[in-house]
Amino acid sequence: MISKKLGETKGPFIVWLFVSLYFAVLIGLRGSSKGTMPQEITVFLALGLIVGIAESYGVILLFLVVFVAFLERRRSLRDIFSSLGLRRKGSAKSVFWSIVITPLFLLVIGLIGILLSRFLGPFPIPTSVSNGQAPPWFTYYMIMYSFFPVAVVEEAWARGYVLDRLMPQHPLGLVKALPAILVGSLLFTLQHIPSYLGLYSLSPHWTFALLAGNVFPWSVGLSIAYVRARTRNALGPILIHFLADSIPYFLMLA
Repeated sequence: MISKKLGETKGPFIVWLFVSLYFAVLIGLRGSSKGTMPQEITVFLALGLIVGIAESYGVILLFLVVFVAFLERRRSLRDIFSSLGLRRKGSAKSVFWSIVITPLFLLVIGLIGILLSRFLGPFPIPTSVSNGQAPPWFTYYMIMYSFFPVAVVEEAWARGYVLDRLMPQHPLGLVKALPAILVGSLLFTLQHIPSYLGLYSLSPHWTFALLAGNVFPWSVGLSIAYVRARTRNALGPILIHFLADSIPYFLMLA
């Protein structure tokens, strides 16, 4: 389906629906993030972590690759990954515009956070990072995990595919890309509902507040950076996404 304001909508909606339903089912089967981590990492624990990555983000990435290969008839992995924003060309511009735009959205999100704390009280930190008993290896693991698979795979489907296909043409100015930016950011935000409610066991009002006041603005900012760079390269959003998710763990190391 093609329109003047949005590009192809069928493919992005299918990808978003698959990602959302798959994570909802997976989180429902796993339950909330409670329990203590072993102080020492073992071979079996490492294998378990790898399997966990494969059955979550690995499945998402595999689906995305197969979906793009069949829908767009791309025959090489290099071509597929390039079409998802995972490419070398335009990396410098992508990183530059992400760095330029991020401070503004940090200010906006910071102000929203202050307002939320005044009305809703202190942020309920998930038990997985609030008990202070996480072993050192877990912190390093979460920093790595925040980059790959989380930042890479989420930006590949959210910016590299969904936002990219929602835009009717390339390159596109911010005004004409605004409908795609807002729709893509809304889909990305809604996809986080199962994680906030099920995995982190947040209350419904805190879930809504964080989605509207944190995830959505972040997604809009990363989408603007992706569009403004005009390179169809997702490296900049990937790096900012990684930093945003990993800052709590870097602070734990400090």
